[in-house]
Amino acid sequence: MRLTCARHLRDLARQGTPAFPYVFDPAKAQALIDFFPEFLTLDDVDVDGQPLPFHLVRWLQFAFGSLLGWVNADGYLRYQEGYFETGKGSTKTPAAAGLGVYRLAGENRTAVEIYSLGVNGDQANYLYGFGKRMIERSEDLNDLLEVGEYNTAWIARNSFFRPLTSEGRSLDNKRVFLALIDELHEHPSPVIPEKMRLGIKTQTDALVLMFTNSGFDKTSVCWTKHEYGLKVLEGTIVDEQFFAYICQLDPCEPHRADGATQPSEGCPQCDDWTDERVWPKVNPAIPELRQLVPYLRGIVQQAINQPSTLARVKRLNFCIWTQGHSIWIPADRWDACLVTSLQTEHGGRASAVGFDMSEKCDLTAAVVGLRVDDADGVPEDVIELVDVENGEAIRKTLNINFCVELTPYLWLPRDTLIQRVQDEHIPFDVWERDGWLRVTPGPVIDYDLIYEQFTGLRHGQPKDRTAIGPRFQPDRVGYDKHNASQFALQLRDKGKYTVVEVPQGRALSESFKLFDALVRLKRIRHHGNPVMGWCVSNADPQKDRYENLWLEKPSATKRIDGVIAAVIMLSQLVLLPARRKTKRRGALVYVPGQDKFMPALPPSPSEARP
Repeated sequence: MRLTCARHLRDLARQGTPAFPYVFDPAKAQALIDFFPEFLTLDDVDVDGQPLPFHLVRWLQFAFGSLLGWVNADGYLRYQEGYFETGKGSTKTPAAAGLGVYRLAGENRTAVEIYSLGVNGDQANYLYGFGKRMIERSEDLNDLLEVGEYNTAWIARNSFFRPLTSEGRSLDNKRVFLALIDELHEHPSPVIPEKMRLGIKTQTDALVLMFTNSGFDKTSVCWTKHEYGLKVLEGTIVDEQFFAYICQLDPCEPHRADGATQPSEGCPQCDDWTDERVWPKVNPAIPELRQLVPYLRGIVQQAINQPSTLARVKRLNFCIWTQGHSIWIPADRWDACLVTSLQTEHGGRASAVGFDMSEKCDLTAAVVGLRVDDADGVPEDVIELVDVENGEAIRKTLNINFCVELTPYLWLPRDTLIQRVQDEHIPFDVWERDGWLRVTPGPVIDYDLIYEQFTGLRHGQPKDRTAIGPRFQPDRVGYDKHNASQFALQLRDKGKYTVVEVPQGRALSESFKLFDALVRLKRIRHHGNPVMGWCVSNADPQKDRYENLWLEKPSATKRIDGVIAAVIMLSQLVLLPARRKTKRRGALVYVPGQDKFMPALPPSPSEARP
């Protein structure tokens, strides 16, 4: 919220300049703010049974006023897209419906199309229903508009406001003036936002607005918009036509410095979601709607008494992104290991590869790891691992003096990719388009093509030196024998690589723990491959009574192949010899009187040769 307000103040200071050709028109914002209490009423009633006038709470005056107040030199709206993420009860949905009514009847427009959209018909009708009832309670609006169950029209102006779903081809060929997309966190795919954005076409003053609580799926369109909005507000991305209003609790400064974007569970310095003092951060309507406080008190107590509701309450009421399973490596911690540049070739460093081969139609992963040993004099990180040998817990102290740079490669069959995008709503197509995911032709994985792309060896052609293997020159290649035995034999016999079968499950416990420790120390480095990040977020840690650690996938659609391949790689990388450290002592000279070798003295400046 602070970043959103700071952006507005910064824009006011530079409005109308050549670098920022937008100006803020207070009259446009005020016209919207005045329209609400003058023409719209709430479902709530006063002591006399009369509907209460709809006064926009202050955060919505600011947000909606920004959307309609900022214009370009021609007087057209600056913003084309808006994302709103707040806790339940902040009046997003009725206010969105009121905005739809205002843009239909309050702006004196002709031929406008306004849509209420949800993940299904009930959700789309829910938002539309607020607008419909507000119109029916207003004598002026009821005389002007023709109100129907699923359509409200200003017939004289050829304009309408109606609910819309993604069923069939109903999203195509729309001329969008305003799209109100509710509960974005429940949308399984980006189809609705993308179709509405395309529906703007060449229209001026059109808006696509998304309203949501926090979600749990970090591959969803909601998370994509959440992340994009944060980057716009932080200035990482410049997009003058995207408006974001994102509420969240704050981590403490040490956790923020460690890469966290939301509070760390159990930290006394981070915001505590049970602390009433921080509730206005996630529900900005609280200062004016004090009745929300006892409601939230009840919700909090219920979540404490019924842990099964905890994740839902934290997500919907307190803007905390949660996962539906146990998290091995939190997204914040993984993202903190992101670096802007990595080594793209061997460069004399120790190198290993881990392969996790799939069934015929699933995800296949290869992760290359380059070990970057610390320079002389850099203090080592010391960690302690608890592992099991012969049924007994053994504590092992490790001195970590290296970083690991990861480069993942992931493949899917083309036909499977298309089907999985439709059925599972995972953006494999977007990842493939952006170069993060490779595909093999047909309905099953083509191991021969993966072999060629890895080794650079293709029958009848010279070796491709830009292929994965020739570029990184791995000293060892680890593999899970499941589905990979024949592939490994090819790498050994034809590719001349040193291949090692790596036992899975509990046998990899120490490597799993080491990988986790390297991430915590930010000694894993990666370049943000979203497929790899998705695999990491899916990893569900399991432990037995001996503290053995292994990973499982929480469901059939959640893959962890990338992270398994990375741990296989690490199990081989740590076996390679470290870079030899030498002291730069120069030449030694034998001194007969002292009967020993002494370092040679450097020549004096007068003796030194030019």
